[in-house]
Amino acid sequence: MELLNISKASFAIKEGLSCHIENLVVNTDSLWVLVGANASGKSSVAKAIAGAIECTNGQCVKDRSCKCALVSFERQSELFEDDFKYRNSDTNSDEELNGIRVSDYLSGCNKEYVTKAMELLHIDYLYDRPVRVLSGGEGRKIMIVKAICSDNNLIVLDTPFDALDTESRCRLIEIIEYIHQNTACAIVLIVNRKEEIPQSASNFGLISALSLKKTGDRKLLDDSDFASFLNIVSLPQITIPKAPFKFIQKDVAGDNLVTIHKVNITYDRVIFKDFDFTLNKGDHYQISGPNGCGKSTLISLITGDNPLVYVNDITVFGYKRGQGESIWDIKKYYGLVSGALHLDYRVSSPVINVILSGFYDSIGLYTKASDDEIKCARAWLEIAGLSHLQRRSFKELSFGQQRLVLIIRALIKIPPLLILDEPLQGLDTYGRELVKEFISVIIENSKTTVIFVSHHTEDTPRGIKYNLRFVPCDGGYTIENDRI
Repeated sequence: MELLNISKASFAIKEGLSCHIENLVVNTDSLWVLVGANASGKSSVAKAIAGAIECTNGQCVKDRSCKCALVSFERQSELFEDDFKYRNSDTNSDEELNGIRVSDYLSGCNKEYVTKAMELLHIDYLYDRPVRVLSGGEGRKIMIVKAICSDNNLIVLDTPFDALDTESRCRLIEIIEYIHQNTACAIVLIVNRKEEIPQSASNFGLISALSLKKTGDRKLLDDSDFASFLNIVSLPQITIPKAPFKFIQKDVAGDNLVTIHKVNITYDRVIFKDFDFTLNKGDHYQISGPNGCGKSTLISLITGDNPLVYVNDITVFGYKRGQGESIWDIKKYYGLVSGALHLDYRVSSPVINVILSGFYDSIGLYTKASDDEIKCARAWLEIAGLSHLQRRSFKELSFGQQRLVLIIRALIKIPPLLILDEPLQGLDTYGRELVKEFISVIIENSKTTVIFVSHHTEDTPRGIKYNLRFVPCDGGYTIENDRI
């Protein structure tokens, strides 16, 4: 049965800007796979298919029975924004202070299906948790559960594999394959990596310049334009811009940047028990492990964003935490990219100001930048291919462009410690290779030490020496520290 028929249609993104779909037919047994570069219009096309933006020209005919769900980073951000507003209302009841719980978010779904889906994705333990405590991957899984367990017959998944651990990506492909082969529910899937394409997919499309024009069967995977978005690309020669002198930090005394001693952290389960970790200068680490295992908790202990840092024995950059140091004493020594920072960066600043804010460790720019700082920011924009966006509002960028801007923000002062918590989420093949090269060049040509969190071993930059792995064991995790 035909659910959706779009022909030569335009959809309004905002005043004066539209995306275009030349021809798309979605039947109840369809599994469409769409690809495109960052800023090609993938998320806009996803919203057009889902009916989230208005068709202003051409044909867009939807069957009366069509009920659609959209899973995307933007929708995930909206969930966290709704929770923030709910917790910060004027009434401040106990319920509001707790915020939106996962059980509240899934309340309209089929309970039996929810139980099965959460077990499949190994997140049944999240059902009673507040959404604010979810990791990026856990939040994405909850949205997927809601989409597949509601009464939908069209599901649009906009890069759903981003932030998911290895096992969860495999499980999600199995779920997509099962829905496609055993139900009357159509799926439109947007991917950034070749390995995310289900074997049973038979309809493919290429998005570029805000348009879905090129569509076809599986043979389209061999099309040169299509393949260029999924395969390894050549990169230009990269020279890292020097930070202005006043932002070059004095070397931390001694060999240790971070010392964590006998740390104990328990929420509804034990996260760390008598955990020891020492990060020495030049010991570049990759941190890996399943969603929710404690990777981001470890990062928050280093950055000081976790209040439990003050009741544990933790020393960073020579400061024993809880001895009167300010957060700014700590922040000046590191640059950070994370999913949480991306969600928190709600300021409608020009792109160049977002990058300049990296010098001052602030969300938003509240200090007049010097000529040297602006020159440095523009140099970074140039090598990232984003010079044309320097005056564009950060909020107007695609997710991938925003991520790349936040990465540059972290790199710009070439800090003693660079903390990259799943930085490559949302980036296309070129963007991932470019950022990996940025990191590798910094490792090879500066005194910066790197912590790199990732679910993809193929994303590891050159120069990473160690792998701190969270390994499932007896309902919890053991932590193994290996040399690569």
